[in-house]
Amino acid sequence: MNKYKLFFTFLKISALTLGGGYAMVPIIEREIIKKNIIEKDDFIILFSKAQSAPGPIAINTAFMVGMKIGGIFLGLYYVLAVFIPPFFIISLIATLIKRYADLIYIQYFLEGIRVGLSVILINFLFSLIKNFKYIEFIFLLIGFLLIYFFKFYSIYTLLIITFSYLIVTIKKGK
Repeated sequence: MNKYKLFFTFLKISALTLGGGYAMVPIIEREIIKKNIIEKDDFIILFSKAQSAPGPIAINTAFMVGMKIGGIFLGLYYVLAVFIPPFFIISLIATLIKRYADLIYIQYFLEGIRVGLSVILINFLFSLIKNFKYIEFIFLLIGFLLIYFFKFYSIYTLLIITFSYLIVTIKKGK
């Protein structure tokens, strides 16, 4: 198989797999091994490298496969294949939500997302309590309060908390 045609395999997997990056990895593995592109042992090594790198696991896996087969440019090419479907799907959903935001079902959907994010933050807060590091706990608590009680947008809250945390920890480290 032409290594550039594998782009469409990654594109298809990214477009049709629900459940995030970890749901995509077994399908990527099956497709790559089935097409005799990489041996199973080599894929396991690539996957372990992808897990240890920062960033989304599906993108890291695509990059590692591309690097193994044809270098950095092929890795970036495969990353593009994994990135394109969610980008356009999220853009479409955002456009539709904006257009139909007045509908009660869309409002229920958005409130459900807000509650879901709050539950995720609470769960994360409790996991931090186990390894109690007060600075992370305080920032996550502030993030939760901003989203849940003050109805801040999640992306703005994430940016504010991240930059505030970086500023505090960099100053603390000096």
